[in-house]
Amino acid sequence: MTEIDKGLIDAFIAVEDKRFYRHWGLDVIRLFGALFHNLRRFSFKQGASTITQQLARNMFLTPKKDIKRKLKEAILAVKLEMSETKPAILERYLNQLYFGHGVYGVEAAANFYFGKRAKELAIQEAALLAGLVKAPEIYSPYRNPNLARARRNLFLRVLKKQGKIKEEEYERAVKTPLGVKEGRRLENEAPYVMEMIRLYIEDKYGQEFLYRSGARVYTTIDLACQREANIVLERHLQRIEENYKFKIKKKDYKLTPQTERPAYLQGAILAIEPKTGYIKALVGGRDFQQSQFNRVTQMLRQAGSAFKVFVFTAAIDKGSYLSSLEDDAPISIPIAGLQEPYEPKNYDHRFIGPISLRKALALSRNVVSIRLTLKLGPEVVRDYAYRLGIKSPLRAYLSLALGSSEVTLWDMTNSFATLANYGQRVKPILITRIETDGGIIEENLPQSQTVLSPAVAFLVIQMMQSVLDEGTGYLARQYGFHRKAAGKTGTTDDYTDAWFIGFTPQLCCGVWVGFDQKKTIFPGATGGVVACPIWAEFMKEALKAYPEEDFPIPDSIVQRKVCETTGLLANPRCPKVRDEYFIFGKEPKECAEH
Repeated sequence: MTEIDKGLIDAFIAVEDKRFYRHWGLDVIRLFGALFHNLRRFSFKQGASTITQQLARNMFLTPKKDIKRKLKEAILAVKLEMSETKPAILERYLNQLYFGHGVYGVEAAANFYFGKRAKELAIQEAALLAGLVKAPEIYSPYRNPNLARARRNLFLRVLKKQGKIKEEEYERAVKTPLGVKEGRRLENEAPYVMEMIRLYIEDKYGQEFLYRSGARVYTTIDLACQREANIVLERHLQRIEENYKFKIKKKDYKLTPQTERPAYLQGAILAIEPKTGYIKALVGGRDFQQSQFNRVTQMLRQAGSAFKVFVFTAAIDKGSYLSSLEDDAPISIPIAGLQEPYEPKNYDHRFIGPISLRKALALSRNVVSIRLTLKLGPEVVRDYAYRLGIKSPLRAYLSLALGSSEVTLWDMTNSFATLANYGQRVKPILITRIETDGGIIEENLPQSQTVLSPAVAFLVIQMMQSVLDEGTGYLARQYGFHRKAAGKTGTTDDYTDAWFIGFTPQLCCGVWVGFDQKKTIFPGATGGVVACPIWAEFMKEALKAYPEEDFPIPDSIVQRKVCETTGLLANPRCPKVRDEYFIFGKEPKECAEH
């Protein structure tokens, strides 16, 4: 603790936990005071957490406010007090606090705001830093200097009242300008990425290394790509809010210290290079300062029709053709233990009749997906999803085909990247290397594993190209994206989640749009209408750094003319012929009969 200014320590203890040196992790007096306050108002908003409890929560728990978490927090706080000294607890607490503008820890904060070491801070500077922690962006001296000054002076008054500073010190300090460094670049264009890196380093190397090592971290993020992802997502979500007259819009949202997770429309983007696994852009939400919840990695939501790709991949790998016909017709499936049979419907409540697998995926026909899953077995579909890259638990029910299990955008995008990489599953990479003055301590190179044959992956890519060219992803072309690409829309019941995940040979991108609480975006908010345009505009700009490239045809792939009405080889009497791809030696041998 010799490296941290005593005034800073006093400021934190004075306001956050004035009996810090006298309690054993829980402040009983404060606890009963908060309990009485909450009972009078029938709420649980008044907190009573000590510094030790806050440290326990930040290290081991989530911010969720409920009785179960508070009990865990209390138990962990007592255990920390039994195993650590008071100075050690204080040091760990101060070194993991967030001070705004991407700055963590008092040493980094002292340098960022004042260009000083933490032990060199004047009392008014220490009070300003202490005042930031409750709501760093509200009390930022760069964004709201008047609020920052008032907050600083509040801490100084408390210090004077508790006898930590004298009257003349107080009078001099409150009259002193804020004194923060000028010319700071405040905009962090990849805050969710920075937080992922911070958590990774802290978990692997510890807080001491994170805040004091001076290590250099090299990432895979392309700032131009990242900037475009930020701009495109925000522009489209604002447009939706205006066009559909949302009552709660981001622009009207007021951040306060009491704010819970924002109620406005959210979105997320993840872009990965399929061949390397390098993450080029990641947007975990619309505003990191208002919500640190990462909707790329932390959010589990149903993928809807985007999950059908795993069904069709399994079907092709098990011997079906792109031209194979499946009946898009009503189906009733008895389910053990249920009185009513399972009767899936299509989005448009219509049935087309016999339809090729290529067209069924392009048009996202629910009934065909269920029929295929019935033939394959839901366990097989689940296993292919795991093979391609899904990590979250999947329920092996028939409805899995329609995306009934919850998944992350991270996993879905990685899985599609496996297809884009012709069956080579590559581990996603965010950090390429970490260096200290002593040299490289970590280096991450692309690692791949073959999970699907290139020929099968190519055939699935062909079907997914039809999604954009003649299916539910047609808006990508209307938004000016004309490169060769493959993808799939995803829409969940009641229009609560809209997905589009697609790729070229060089870049795979996943987009999700929805609310944090599951509720309808607006009637008709499909993945094709809501998420696909965001994907198209982002990819159009992001791919300017890459040359145009088509999906290469594996040597084992051949083309044959097929009759669309039968799915078999065409003959001269066939009314409608299409050139279709097959694996050599596994193409149909019989001709259509007419």
